[in-house]
Amino acid sequence: MISLEDKMLVAQNCEEYKPKHYVNITNMSYMSKNCNYCVNYNNGTCNKELFDKIDKMIKTN
Repeated sequence: MISLEDKMLVAQNCEEYKPKHYVNITNMSYMSKNCNYCVNYNNGTCNKELFDKIDKMIKTN
């Protein structure tokens, strides 16, 4: 199982991240980027097949 922390780090480093819902609030700190909130992430999988690539890059650095 992929941890929430990993999903957050990957989402923050993903150029294809697109939120499922846009919220017009100035302070978005409580809604950090997270793969679970991305339109390309469904049923625990990145449809663009970027999760593993980005995760590996983060862990290598």
